[in-house]
Amino acid sequence: MKTYLFKPETGAYLGENFIDEALMKSDSFVIPSNVTTVAPPEGGRGHEMIFVADAQCWEVHSQW
Repeated sequence: MKTYLFKPETGAYLGENFIDEALMKSDSFVIPSNVTTVAPPEGGRGHEMIFVADAQCWEVHSQW
């Protein structure tokens, strides 16, 4: 399963990773706090994707 990494302090998008779905179904598996399965929106030049953990969604912020 594709997952998306973000900076824990700011929510800034860092990239993507893959987690074996079989591991995720294990009772002992815990998704780290700086990882989500919610895909970020497409960002254009001059934009930054920020993950809002409380709302479990991405926001697009202008860098200018």
